[in-house]
Amino acid sequence: MERHLMDRVSVGAAVVAFMIGVYWFATLLNPDIVGPILATYEWLVAISLGAGYAGAFIVSLLGNATVLVPFPYVGVPFILGGARDPTTHVFLFDPTIVGIVAGAGALIGEMTGYVAGYLGGGLVNQEKRSRFRELAADHPWATPFLLWFLAATPIPDDVLVVPLGASRYDWWKVAIPQFVGKTMFLAAIAWAGRFGLDWVDTLVASTGSGGVLGTTMETLGLLLVVFIVYMMLRNDHRN
Repeated sequence: MERHLMDRVSVGAAVVAFMIGVYWFATLLNPDIVGPILATYEWLVAISLGAGYAGAFIVSLLGNATVLVPFPYVGVPFILGGARDPTTHVFLFDPTIVGIVAGAGALIGEMTGYVAGYLGGGLVNQEKRSRFRELAADHPWATPFLLWFLAATPIPDDVLVVPLGASRYDWWKVAIPQFVGKTMFLAAIAWAGRFGLDWVDTLVASTGSGGVLGTTMETLGLLLVVFIVYMMLRNDHRN
């Protein structure tokens, strides 16, 4: 049954990749088509400027509450970090505060994975739960470090957080390194926006209206997302 499920996942990934290829040809033939990445960027800009710090909190929470599905929530801290007043050109938000607020939202969102693992522990096989319990007991500093490392990088945390919940690992031992790592990561993203948002806006303006370069970059980005999700599902199936 599990083999049949993975076969269906493989077919689904191939179908999505084919549809992305069709989209690439369609946008070359009709440059007025608004691509999903450009549409998502414009949506993130609207949320960022409209909701400010609250937007960073809410979007980070929602982005981290999606288990094993990439969501571009980091776009909001990036945009807020470099957002300027259109008249005075003064920066509107403090990148460090953006990182703290977004980090708090990301932590709450990520802990939904812990709760899901805790409440649905029976769905994780006993061997895997025992393996994580032994890891935490034999290497008491390794697990917090891994949690911090995953939180401080774009690598999905769910591959560790969900099994730790299923293993009944103390929630606060998950929350503390996650909050520190998420805050560091998102503050760095916000500071990157302080120095790089103007360049991104220029790039979007130059490639967003079509053309081979802009369409190809967007298509490659979509295919990369599909590949990452597929590999994560396949590796999780093997483990």
